[in-house]
Amino acid sequence: MTTPVTVYDRLPLRYFGRNLVIEYIDGYCEVHEKWMDEWRLIDLDTGEVFEKSQVPHDVIHAACGMMYPYSAEKSSEEMEFVYVAERKPKPELKKFDDIPLKDKLRHIQSHAHDLEHDFKLEGKTHCPLAYALADYQMRYNDHPCFAKDEDGNWELCDF
Repeated sequence: MTTPVTVYDRLPLRYFGRNLVIEYIDGYCEVHEKWMDEWRLIDLDTGEVFEKSQVPHDVIHAACGMMYPYSAEKSSEEMEFVYVAERKPKPELKKFDDIPLKDKLRHIQSHAHDLEHDFKLEGKTHCPLAYALADYQMRYNDHPCFAKDEDGNWELCDF
């Protein structure tokens, strides 16, 4: 029993007037009577295969040559591609009033402990909890400035 050809991955390419894709196929092709296990650059409308290989890099290189025809005339050192460094996506930011209660309480409690120490040094008898809450609401509700960290806690951003 044979396994019919299956397309596992397909990456569409924007190319002028053509329906090009890079795809990975595997299985037995009854038309060509052979097993296939390859990546290929193909026009889905015409069935024309421009490149096929078991190595994806070969197919990507061929697609690059089609997309940027000038690249075939230049050496790899002369290519005009510019490296773009990977960056993390910008985090979702929230205002102080929009973060969960557990995080609000954690921030206020920490700030209140600091204020309690400061008030003792200054000889003040103010309620540090009330001051901490008012301070956070005044300073951190004008614009979103809290983001989730790796542990899922909302922390004040420094940017």
